Amino acid sequence: MRILNETEAWIKDPESQQICWITGMAGTGKTSIAKTTCQRASVDPEITLGGSFFCSRSTGLAAQRDIRCVIPTLAQLLAFKSAEFRKALADTIESGVQYKEVSVQVEQLLRTPLLSLKDSCIPILFVIDALDECGGETTDGMLDNAMCHGIVTSMLEALVNLTRSDPKIPVKILVTSRPEVQIRDTSISNDKLSQILRLHAVDIAEVDADINRYITQTLGTRLTAKPKLRASITDTDVENLVRLCDGLFIVAATALAHIFGAGVAAAVANFKRLLSSSGIGLNYRAAAPLDRMYEIILNDAAKADEMGLEALQRLLASLLSTRMTLSVVALADLLGLEPYDVGASLSRLHAVVHVPEDDDMPGLRTVHASFGDYLYSRAPGHIRIQQSLGHNTLAHGCLEVIGKLLHFNISQSLSSYKPNPPLQPDRIALSLQYACMQWIYHVAALLDRSDMDVNIGIKFRPKLLSWLEIMSLLGQIWRASRMLFSAAGTVADSELAQFLRDAHMFVSSSHEVIERSAPHIYLSALPFADKNSLVYKDFAPRFTGLITVTNVPSLCFEPIFGICLVGA
Repeated sequence: MRILNETEAWIKDPESQQICWITGMAGTGKTSIAKTTCQRASVDPEITLGGSFFCSRSTGLAAQRDIRCVIPTLAQLLAFKSAEFRKALADTIESGVQYKEVSVQVEQLLRTPLLSLKDSCIPILFVIDALDECGGETTDGMLDNAMCHGIVTSMLEALVNLTRSDPKIPVKILVTSRPEVQIRDTSISNDKLSQILRLHAVDIAEVDADINRYITQTLGTRLTAKPKLRASITDTDVENLVRLCDGLFIVAATALAHIFGAGVAAAVANFKRLLSSSGIGLNYRAAAPLDRMYEIILNDAAKADEMGLEALQRLLASLLSTRMTLSVVALADLLGLEPYDVGASLSRLHAVVHVPEDDDMPGLRTVHASFGDYLYSRAPGHIRIQQSLGHNTLAHGCLEVIGKLLHFNISQSLSSYKPNPPLQPDRIALSLQYACMQWIYHVAALLDRSDMDVNIGIKFRPKLLSWLEIMSLLGQIWRASRMLFSAAGTVADSELAQFLRDAHMFVSSSHEVIERSAPHIYLSALPFADKNSLVYKDFAPRFTGLITVTNVPSLCFEPIFGICLVGA
């Protein structure tokens, strides 16, 4: 509570530093502070909440860990709220600024248009939470982890410089993160330039008091209609749960989610059982309380799940290994299970897995990144998961979906005269989209690929052209070329590797026409393909009515339009 009050006072104090860094280890409450600060600012007439960006590597949403999205998002959010800023932004913004260096983005999207508000008496607050979770390879393949970290460093330096600009702009920037090197080695860690609050240095008694308040208020709110149940949870019970949390807000949040997961009626029993299972006074290393909580939740789920612990591990391994957020239905398709079985299993893990209300809605994800770390490295032997398990399951699942669902003219193209239409929602099943775009990445991650060559040869090779139809509709032909190149270097079978190299050349030499129109995979690209390539030898005999091309270099041709699609 003191930290929240001090943060609010900092925002309103025109003489305080204009940038504040709240830093602490995982689970210490950084995101809770950031969210509460945003909620307070949104209803406080003395503060303008300019915008917020909550970074995350556990949601599965690539944009939430893409550092390039931070500054444009903040500028866009403030533009929605301020007509003056919006006009100034429109006057200064240059075409393609989203692709420029982050220092240029800060200048053109924030500092220059913010000058239009320099006379404002109300501070404008920007919040960037969990900045350390920006990283990893971006979905477009343009940045790797090291490059992302470099941009994080540059962005922080640019933001610190913004707060030191002249004339002074009435802006306050709140940044939260773990004390990672790419952040602490910047000017934001200079207490002469920014206000710094280190949560891991806050007195444990103060932290425990705040956790106690959080648990007590949550119990009071959730059990308002059940006063007898509330009375059965004593102050001693709450204090014991606070002791179990060991200073970590994430433990308290996870515990309460578990306690109320089966409804209000079971809350007291879950509360008491949680304490008796956990023991009292745990004071291990920082991760130990949360690890014990995870173990209890997983053991409870395994006992209640008819599929058993092994199936649950396979399900969780797959969820942790996905490269984009899936729906219950899509994950079930990839695992060869019924959606109701997957939904039932995941519903027992509500405390650690976010499950969308609609089974067809994407958004499956673990609630906290530490859950995956625990399963991979710190869990007891009977619970621990090998990282290869998820990739193995998804590699086979992707190829199975490709082999089962792909077919000729899956793009449903009616004419080759027209380019691909805009992709309509639900036109391509999410499981098929995922399988087509991600299969090789899971194959490449396997330690043992002994059965993969046969699978690729049986499931993928005959469906190459149908796969390209999907990739064309998705606007992912550039990715298809990279995937085929990677696949050729991954398989061991020499003949299959040659086919994949020929397929890569087939796509590379025809990518523009294929990208534009799926039917021209068959009508332009295939006739002009190298007659000695395995792609041509595999597929040309299957089609009738193809034009005959002679004495034309396979890499130099103009796309042919206006030819009607024929059957195969």
